[in-house]
Amino acid sequence: MGTSASSTGPNNKSPLIPSWAEQGDPVTIEPASGTDGDDQTGSDNNQSDDQNDHTNDIDNDKVQQEIGGSPTATPPPNRFASARRAFGKYAQTGGSTSDLRRSLKSYSRKGSGGGKSTSRRLASGITAGSGLLGVMRGDTVTVNNQSLSLGDLTGLSTDQAIDKIASHLAPDNADSDAVRVALDYALEEALPDTEEFDPNSFTDEVIQEAIGCYLTDLIFQDVVEGMGRAWFHVEPASRHHQMEVELRELIKVITQEQLDKVTNGNPSTISKENITKIQADAIAMTVDEWESFDD
Repeated sequence: MGTSASSTGPNNKSPLIPSWAEQGDPVTIEPASGTDGDDQTGSDNNQSDDQNDHTNDIDNDKVQQEIGGSPTATPPPNRFASARRAFGKYAQTGGSTSDLRRSLKSYSRKGSGGGKSTSRRLASGITAGSGLLGVMRGDTVTVNNQSLSLGDLTGLSTDQAIDKIASHLAPDNADSDAVRVALDYALEEALPDTEEFDPNSFTDEVIQEAIGCYLTDLIFQDVVEGMGRAWFHVEPASRHHQMEVELRELIKVITQEQLDKVTNGNPSTISKENITKIQADAIAMTVDEWESFDD
């Protein structure tokens, strides 16, 4: 990612919830016709009745309604200062884990506006993530009048299939690049390392792994952007990548734990009816968990 090396990040006047996170084109998820939706997945539990008998539409507005509550209208003053200060120290000292955790704690309390605000800010990603589940479950997913199902990926290499899914689901707004990167990362991490794409790879376990990695990268990119100028303290520049790996791994461990909690450890319970709530809850719980870090 080039974000950490080039962006000054949001400032204290930047809204906690950007306008594009509250509106946008819908993602339509419907049962695939013929056998595309019935036989293309590797899980015995993927095709429950409630996943096959009706169409679901999801957009950013519905995500915001699912999250519920009232968004924070006025961001706290100097909300990034303490998080960036601790992160800058982490960058300068060669990677003290305590400084990184202290930075995330401050970011959760002030910079991000808390877990629920982070979920609201990442609504475009949650909308796309709902479409991702639809594709992996074998449904037909329509965005901007263009449809995609597993049958459309037959004969492609794994890399080509990943690129096609990511391109199809990336929103047409300022979050497009971040969502595309997160989709690429998630599918590359979760799918078997094979040359030819196999639609039957999407077992329940692979689907849960993909969702966990996807949410991890959405949160990771939000933090990277939020830390802004603090990244400029990294010396030498070659340490940028190492720090990004450390940050993503810390976020991933917690995100996977929270995802396991909201699914009760049973990935087969993830459906198009609850995927929006599962993503929003896992994001919020991950960010809120940082507040328990020791100072």
